[in-house]
Amino acid sequence: MKSLIIAGRLIRQISGDKRTVGLMIVAPILIITIIYYMLASGVSTINLDIVEGSAVDHELLEGMAAVRVVPDEEEAVARLEAGLSDGYIYNDKYVVEGSNPGVSNLVRKVYAEYAMQEKLAALPPQAAGAAEELRAPLPVEAYYGGDDYEQFDFLAPSMMGLIICFLIFILSGISFLRERISGTLERLMVSSLRRGQLVVGYFLGFGVFAVLQTVVIQAFMIYVLQVHTYANFFLILLINLTIAGTSLALGTLLSAFARNDFQLFQFIPLVIIPQALFCGLIDMRETPAVFQYLSQLFPLTYGAEALRDVMLRGMGLGDVLPALLIMLGFMLFFIALNVRALRKYRNI
Repeated sequence: MKSLIIAGRLIRQISGDKRTVGLMIVAPILIITIIYYMLASGVSTINLDIVEGSAVDHELLEGMAAVRVVPDEEEAVARLEAGLSDGYIYNDKYVVEGSNPGVSNLVRKVYAEYAMQEKLAALPPQAAGAAEELRAPLPVEAYYGGDDYEQFDFLAPSMMGLIICFLIFILSGISFLRERISGTLERLMVSSLRRGQLVVGYFLGFGVFAVLQTVVIQAFMIYVLQVHTYANFFLILLINLTIAGTSLALGTLLSAFARNDFQLFQFIPLVIIPQALFCGLIDMRETPAVFQYLSQLFPLTYGAEALRDVMLRGMGLGDVLPALLIMLGFMLFFIALNVRALRKYRNI
């Protein structure tokens, strides 16, 4: 009987929290829907460029991939670097983008199948039985990466950014929430400190631990797990610290709307899991357009892409500067919202 009384009290308590009930219903449906469409939209079509004038059977290749003719090799390289193609053919030169081993393997299979079909078409009918002898290895150049690249090398930048984002969000959110619950924040609010000074102070204080945690995560993945990377340690660290700062600002902001740890964790399905799905761990190029637009609303999308650009493609600071500025904009926006959120405690 006493157990039933306790159970009834918990049921009334949870059912009285409309946000909890709403998240219990909406969040799982939202997450499952996103996962369903993303996993059902794996890469099935390879985008290949053919440099004009190359001796390539367009009709044969178009049955295996989405083909586009470009005027010269410079244009083919530019489209490859921009992510608009997965490889190109220039005379006898077969090139694959190379940074994503999964997609690269599909391109190599298309090249091999095309080469065999082309040789078969040139054989007389009586020699058609020799098809297996035509499956000679085709020399393929990787524009990025190499044959030693594994799928984990492609996933590592996104995974690194996601781990940093998640752990810093938890660190900052819970720490700021406990400052409120313990009454420390209220005591500071009655001092001469302004809201902006208070938020920046907490941001800098939590930031010290965020930097330490970021360095540990990055160093472990690069030096212990031996993840392949083109970039130097400090350029990667700059991007990761920008991700950490944005997550830190977001965590302190959302903690202002939670009354306890449980309510803070309720934000994870809405702000962390979508970022995990949209940050590049799953290829999104064939997903519905609505998800591709939705991914632009999350700062980790830009951070993970910047990490992939410098770690897998060897790009420099100038190439990823726009992404860093966008994340910086997110960070300042979250800090400004946090300053306004503190009005409900006291106007300063």
